[in-house]
Amino acid sequence: MRYQSVLGNCNETTIGGMIKQCPETYTVFQSYSLDVSTDRDKTVQEAAAQAGVPGKTLCRQLFDVCLEHKPLEDMETDTLLELLHTEYDAAHLEQLPALHRLARKIEAVHRASPDVPQGITRAVKQLEQTLTDHIKREEAHVLSRMEHDKPPMPETPIGQMNEEHDAIKLQLRGLRELTNHYKAPEAACRSWRRLYDELKSLDFSISEQIYLERDILFPRFQF
Repeated sequence: MRYQSVLGNCNETTIGGMIKQCPETYTVFQSYSLDVSTDRDKTVQEAAAQAGVPGKTLCRQLFDVCLEHKPLEDMETDTLLELLHTEYDAAHLEQLPALHRLARKIEAVHRASPDVPQGITRAVKQLEQTLTDHIKREEAHVLSRMEHDKPPMPETPIGQMNEEHDAIKLQLRGLRELTNHYKAPEAACRSWRRLYDELKSLDFSISEQIYLERDILFPRFQF
C-alpha cells in the first residue's frame, strides 16, 4: 500500500520531518527504541531497517497514527484527492482483475461442491466493470474540478456520483450474500479462503472510499 499522500516518500521523509508534521508519531519511533534526537535525520525507511521491521509495517503504523490525530475533515482537499487516487482508485483497479481470475479458478475447480458460490466470477467481473467506468467518470468530471479548491460549479455531477455509489454498494451487498459474508466453508482450500479474505478487504476499502467522498469531500463543493 502507498502512503505518500499523507507521509510523503518514506525514502525521503525523515524522522524529524515526520514528527514535525504529526508529533504523535514520536511514540511509534520510540516503541522501536529509536533515539529520535540522534536519528532525526534518518529517513523513515532507514528507521525501519534499523528497527528490523519491514518498511511497509512502519509506514502503516505512522499512517494510522497520522489519520487518527489529524481528522480527515481537516485534511487539505488536494491531499484528500491524492489519498483517494492512490490508496483507493489505483489500488482497486489493480486488485479486481486478479480477484476475477481467482474467482474463476475457484468456481471452476470446485464446481461440484454445493458450497461453491455460483456466479461469483460474474459478480466480481461486473463489479470491476462498474467500478472502472465509475472511476473514469468521477475523475474526469468531478475530482478534477475540485483540485486546488476550485470554486464549486453547479454542473459538477455530484448527485450522479452518489447514485453510482449506491449502485456499487448494492453490488457489494450481493457479494456478501453470495459468500455468506465472506465466511469460507470448513473444507475450503487456501485459494478459496484467500479469495474471501481479499474480497472482504476490498469491500471494506470501497465502502470507506464512498464515505470519504460522500461525507467529507463532496460537501465542500455542494451549494
